[in-house]
Amino acid sequence: MAVQDALKFDSNQSYDFFLVLNELSEVGFEYVSKGSDRPLHILRAQNTRRLGDKLPPPYPNGWFALVESRDLNIGSVIPVDALGLNFCVYRGEDGVARIVDAYCPHLGANLAVGGTVCGNCIECPFHQWRFGENGDCVSIPNVETVPKGISIKTHHAMEIDGAVWVWYDVEGREPLWTVDKIPELDTWGYRGRNEFIVNAHLQEIPENGADVAHLNAVHTVSLLSDAGFKYPSLNHFIGYHTWNAEWLKGDDHTASMKIAHKYLIMKYDVFPIDVTVTQIGPAHVRLMFNCPLGPMVVLQSVTPLGPLLQRVIHRVYTPTMNAPLGAALVIMEAYQFQRDVAIWNSKRYVNSPTYVKSDKTIRTFRTWFSQFYSKNSITLKEAMQNPLDW
Repeated sequence: MAVQDALKFDSNQSYDFFLVLNELSEVGFEYVSKGSDRPLHILRAQNTRRLGDKLPPPYPNGWFALVESRDLNIGSVIPVDALGLNFCVYRGEDGVARIVDAYCPHLGANLAVGGTVCGNCIECPFHQWRFGENGDCVSIPNVETVPKGISIKTHHAMEIDGAVWVWYDVEGREPLWTVDKIPELDTWGYRGRNEFIVNAHLQEIPENGADVAHLNAVHTVSLLSDAGFKYPSLNHFIGYHTWNAEWLKGDDHTASMKIAHKYLIMKYDVFPIDVTVTQIGPAHVRLMFNCPLGPMVVLQSVTPLGPLLQRVIHRVYTPTMNAPLGAALVIMEAYQFQRDVAIWNSKRYVNSPTYVKSDKTIRTFRTWFSQFYSKNSITLKEAMQNPLDW
């Protein structure tokens, strides 16, 4: 995990931390012996992992973040491979982000690789065919009248919470919901982000929220040091976390969670935090933090890069008054989340767990989450066999 861009506590600037795990081997495979052939042993461990049985479809219906807004300037074109599809994401001169299928219907050139934004149109790099806002071909060099019926598929796009989102629905339905913006973000500043590549089924990640018992099992030891795992008595001196959480499903595409956090040193709570979590669809989460030093928000997106490969990004925003704390939260969030990633990267999916009383919300979560699958959802087997051809 690499931290770039040195922290400078200037309340007028946005802090930008890149905590990027470039390889699956960086988390969860520390037990593999060192040496020049270590990558091969890690690959073997990944390939021999039992995935479980009756895994849900890998691509649920909903909104998914494809690119971060700050990376998509006016006139920019970005290729994105996600959800078993190839997308071309571009921003027109009007400032609107648009998403279309990547391939030109003429001879199959990738519009996102060398394509050009012309006004609000995207132009093919191969023969300069130009496609308008609705996907129709509007211009072909040396052709006075463009034949009717030439078009590329356009996708519903939504730009919110620092990202450009695509609506994915295997049934071809119009978006079943949209998302209102957070008013505070008009005045709060962006403090940074972290990114993880996770080797797991998408559903495992939001299910972690409903698994309230795991908080005090995985996240009790201080994020300042892992020594408390090996020497529990140290926790009283360096501090430890305690969590009280409640997960509740909504009657629609949302679920919520209330978290009360304490950081105890010698039984004294030195840093209380209350967190309100809102899960929006299968891959969008907002975490509103309230603490003695002021409010903060963490915005999470989960993007399926493959059937069992997820890109998870957290973006942090705060008011100016607690900008340094927001920058620190980027790191703290990454350290806590890393402990989950270490488990996800090696676990298998259990379709019918042996539930105990404290697991009742997991059962409820799975029933609630099933709404994002539908009759024609691609199966895991199909996705693994034909990841980009269906």
